[in-house]
Amino acid sequence: MTGHPALPASLAPWAPALSALTSDVALALGPLVRQIDSLFPSAEDGSAGDGQPDGYSGLATSGVIERLLPSQLLLMRELPDEFVRRAAGGELLYLAPATRSAAVRGRVVVLVDTGPEQLGAARLVQLAALVVLHRRAASQGRSLVLGVLGDRPGDWREGDLGGQLAGWLAARRAVEPTPPTVREWTEQLDAADQVWLLTGPHLASQLGDRSRVLASHEQDWSDEGARSVRVVVGERRLDLPLPGGEVALRVLRGAGFRAASAGARAAGGPLRAPVFPSADPYLLTRGDRPAEMVSVRVPTGRPRRHHLPGPALAAAWLGRRLVVLTSVDETLRAVVIGKPLGRLEDLAVPLDAVGLSAAEVETAAQGALSPLYFQGGHLLCELGGDWWSLSTKGTDRLPSYVTVAPGTQMDVPRMAWRAGDHIEVTDRTAVTPIPATARVVLGVGARTAWSLDATTWRVHGASGLVGDVDVARDATVLGIVDVDGPQLVTLSGGGLIVRLVSPARTQTLTRWSGGTGAPALHPSRPWLAVPRPDGLIEIADLATNDVLCALRSAG
Repeated sequence: MTGHPALPASLAPWAPALSALTSDVALALGPLVRQIDSLFPSAEDGSAGDGQPDGYSGLATSGVIERLLPSQLLLMRELPDEFVRRAAGGELLYLAPATRSAAVRGRVVVLVDTGPEQLGAARLVQLAALVVLHRRAASQGRSLVLGVLGDRPGDWREGDLGGQLAGWLAARRAVEPTPPTVREWTEQLDAADQVWLLTGPHLASQLGDRSRVLASHEQDWSDEGARSVRVVVGERRLDLPLPGGEVALRVLRGAGFRAASAGARAAGGPLRAPVFPSADPYLLTRGDRPAEMVSVRVPTGRPRRHHLPGPALAAAWLGRRLVVLTSVDETLRAVVIGKPLGRLEDLAVPLDAVGLSAAEVETAAQGALSPLYFQGGHLLCELGGDWWSLSTKGTDRLPSYVTVAPGTQMDVPRMAWRAGDHIEVTDRTAVTPIPATARVVLGVGARTAWSLDATTWRVHGASGLVGDVDVARDATVLGIVDVDGPQLVTLSGGGLIVRLVSPARTQTLTRWSGGTGAPALHPSRPWLAVPRPDGLIEIADLATNDVLCALRSAG
């Protein structure tokens, strides 16, 4: 979801965050969002930018005349009275400048008080504040995480805003939090984190530093309930009118939220461990049992459930057939679903020939499927930490192989292998050699990245060296995508935060972070499969920031 087409221009800056709400609720909540945004400081320390201009990051309701949208200038000429009204109400739209950052550190952390004092109208204020902070976090290139006072300190709610709001809505606590509760949570933070507290006046009055504390309480009542609420941020305060009673009740009762998984296709049973195993547009997942898997053509195909003769260890779509490496009676066998491929159906490799035991096969069958590659009638795959060539003519261990990726043709994969004191890579004209001890990640075409310390990566594109990028020491590089140039896709050490990293900037993909399992990156397209709660798997297009399709377990 990218926003509501029905939202007025004055709410355009918050459209991505408001997309978690139905149109009528987003419209009703809009004035509250705009006024609460005005209470927050106009600039935050720890901004993602370092002052170097980097285009524009979206729209804003304040700025200099040079960045006023042309449509607003046309309005000034054609409807001057309306222009003056919008200017007085802070509704004019400006281009929001972006600044360049080599790396963004820290998160926007929101601690919410869901105790008795914050029931009712204060919850609407919290909802509006979360929308505001989500937009500010995105503009700074940070991820937003949510902590509910009363939960175990450090149990952060991460991922997209829609999922966070669903958890926040259900989080009602019977006991009021205290300053020691807040302190226990803040002790879990990093120094670079930017922390906000959403609470009531009672807890706020007991805290020392209130610069990032939003306190709210009901202020005025009518026969239908609360009509306004007082909101205080630091030394600033406003008495704000509340949305109509019907809309307010809908939100507080859990209605008015758009289902992020709307339109998901049912896959029949449990889904887990997604993987894009080849350059073809197919996603594979494991099913309920080790000998069961699901395949789907992205974005419009129907999920197909496959029952195999034994646990599946590796698989790939090769042309117009699905090839799966299974273990049957302690023997590796290839199952070909679709057009025959060579004599692979006759493949029979004893487990001990590749150094595997039945117990190791059982363990491997619990994780994600390994990719398979086809080369000259042989299957290439990684088993037990080693690369192997399997065929009906024999089995060979490939100790020099570093990694393999799909190539431009089904039977010509890209490979990286050690050759003496350096690493050779298919389809790459080496300007500088890659040291033999380096870690290597291969992308589509000639795109390659390598690192000696898993922190500083040298990225090469189709036209040569792109530059060096730095990633967090504990992060995992999932692969390379071409989104405004070659960029690394990384996963944080905790397995939750997904980022795009280039020599120019680091972008936190908040919407695609916080999955319940490891996400899967397509090897040649900017597609990311993210496991969500309740068996949902969303396939995102990182170039457009949209959901291509979604699969839901029916079990």
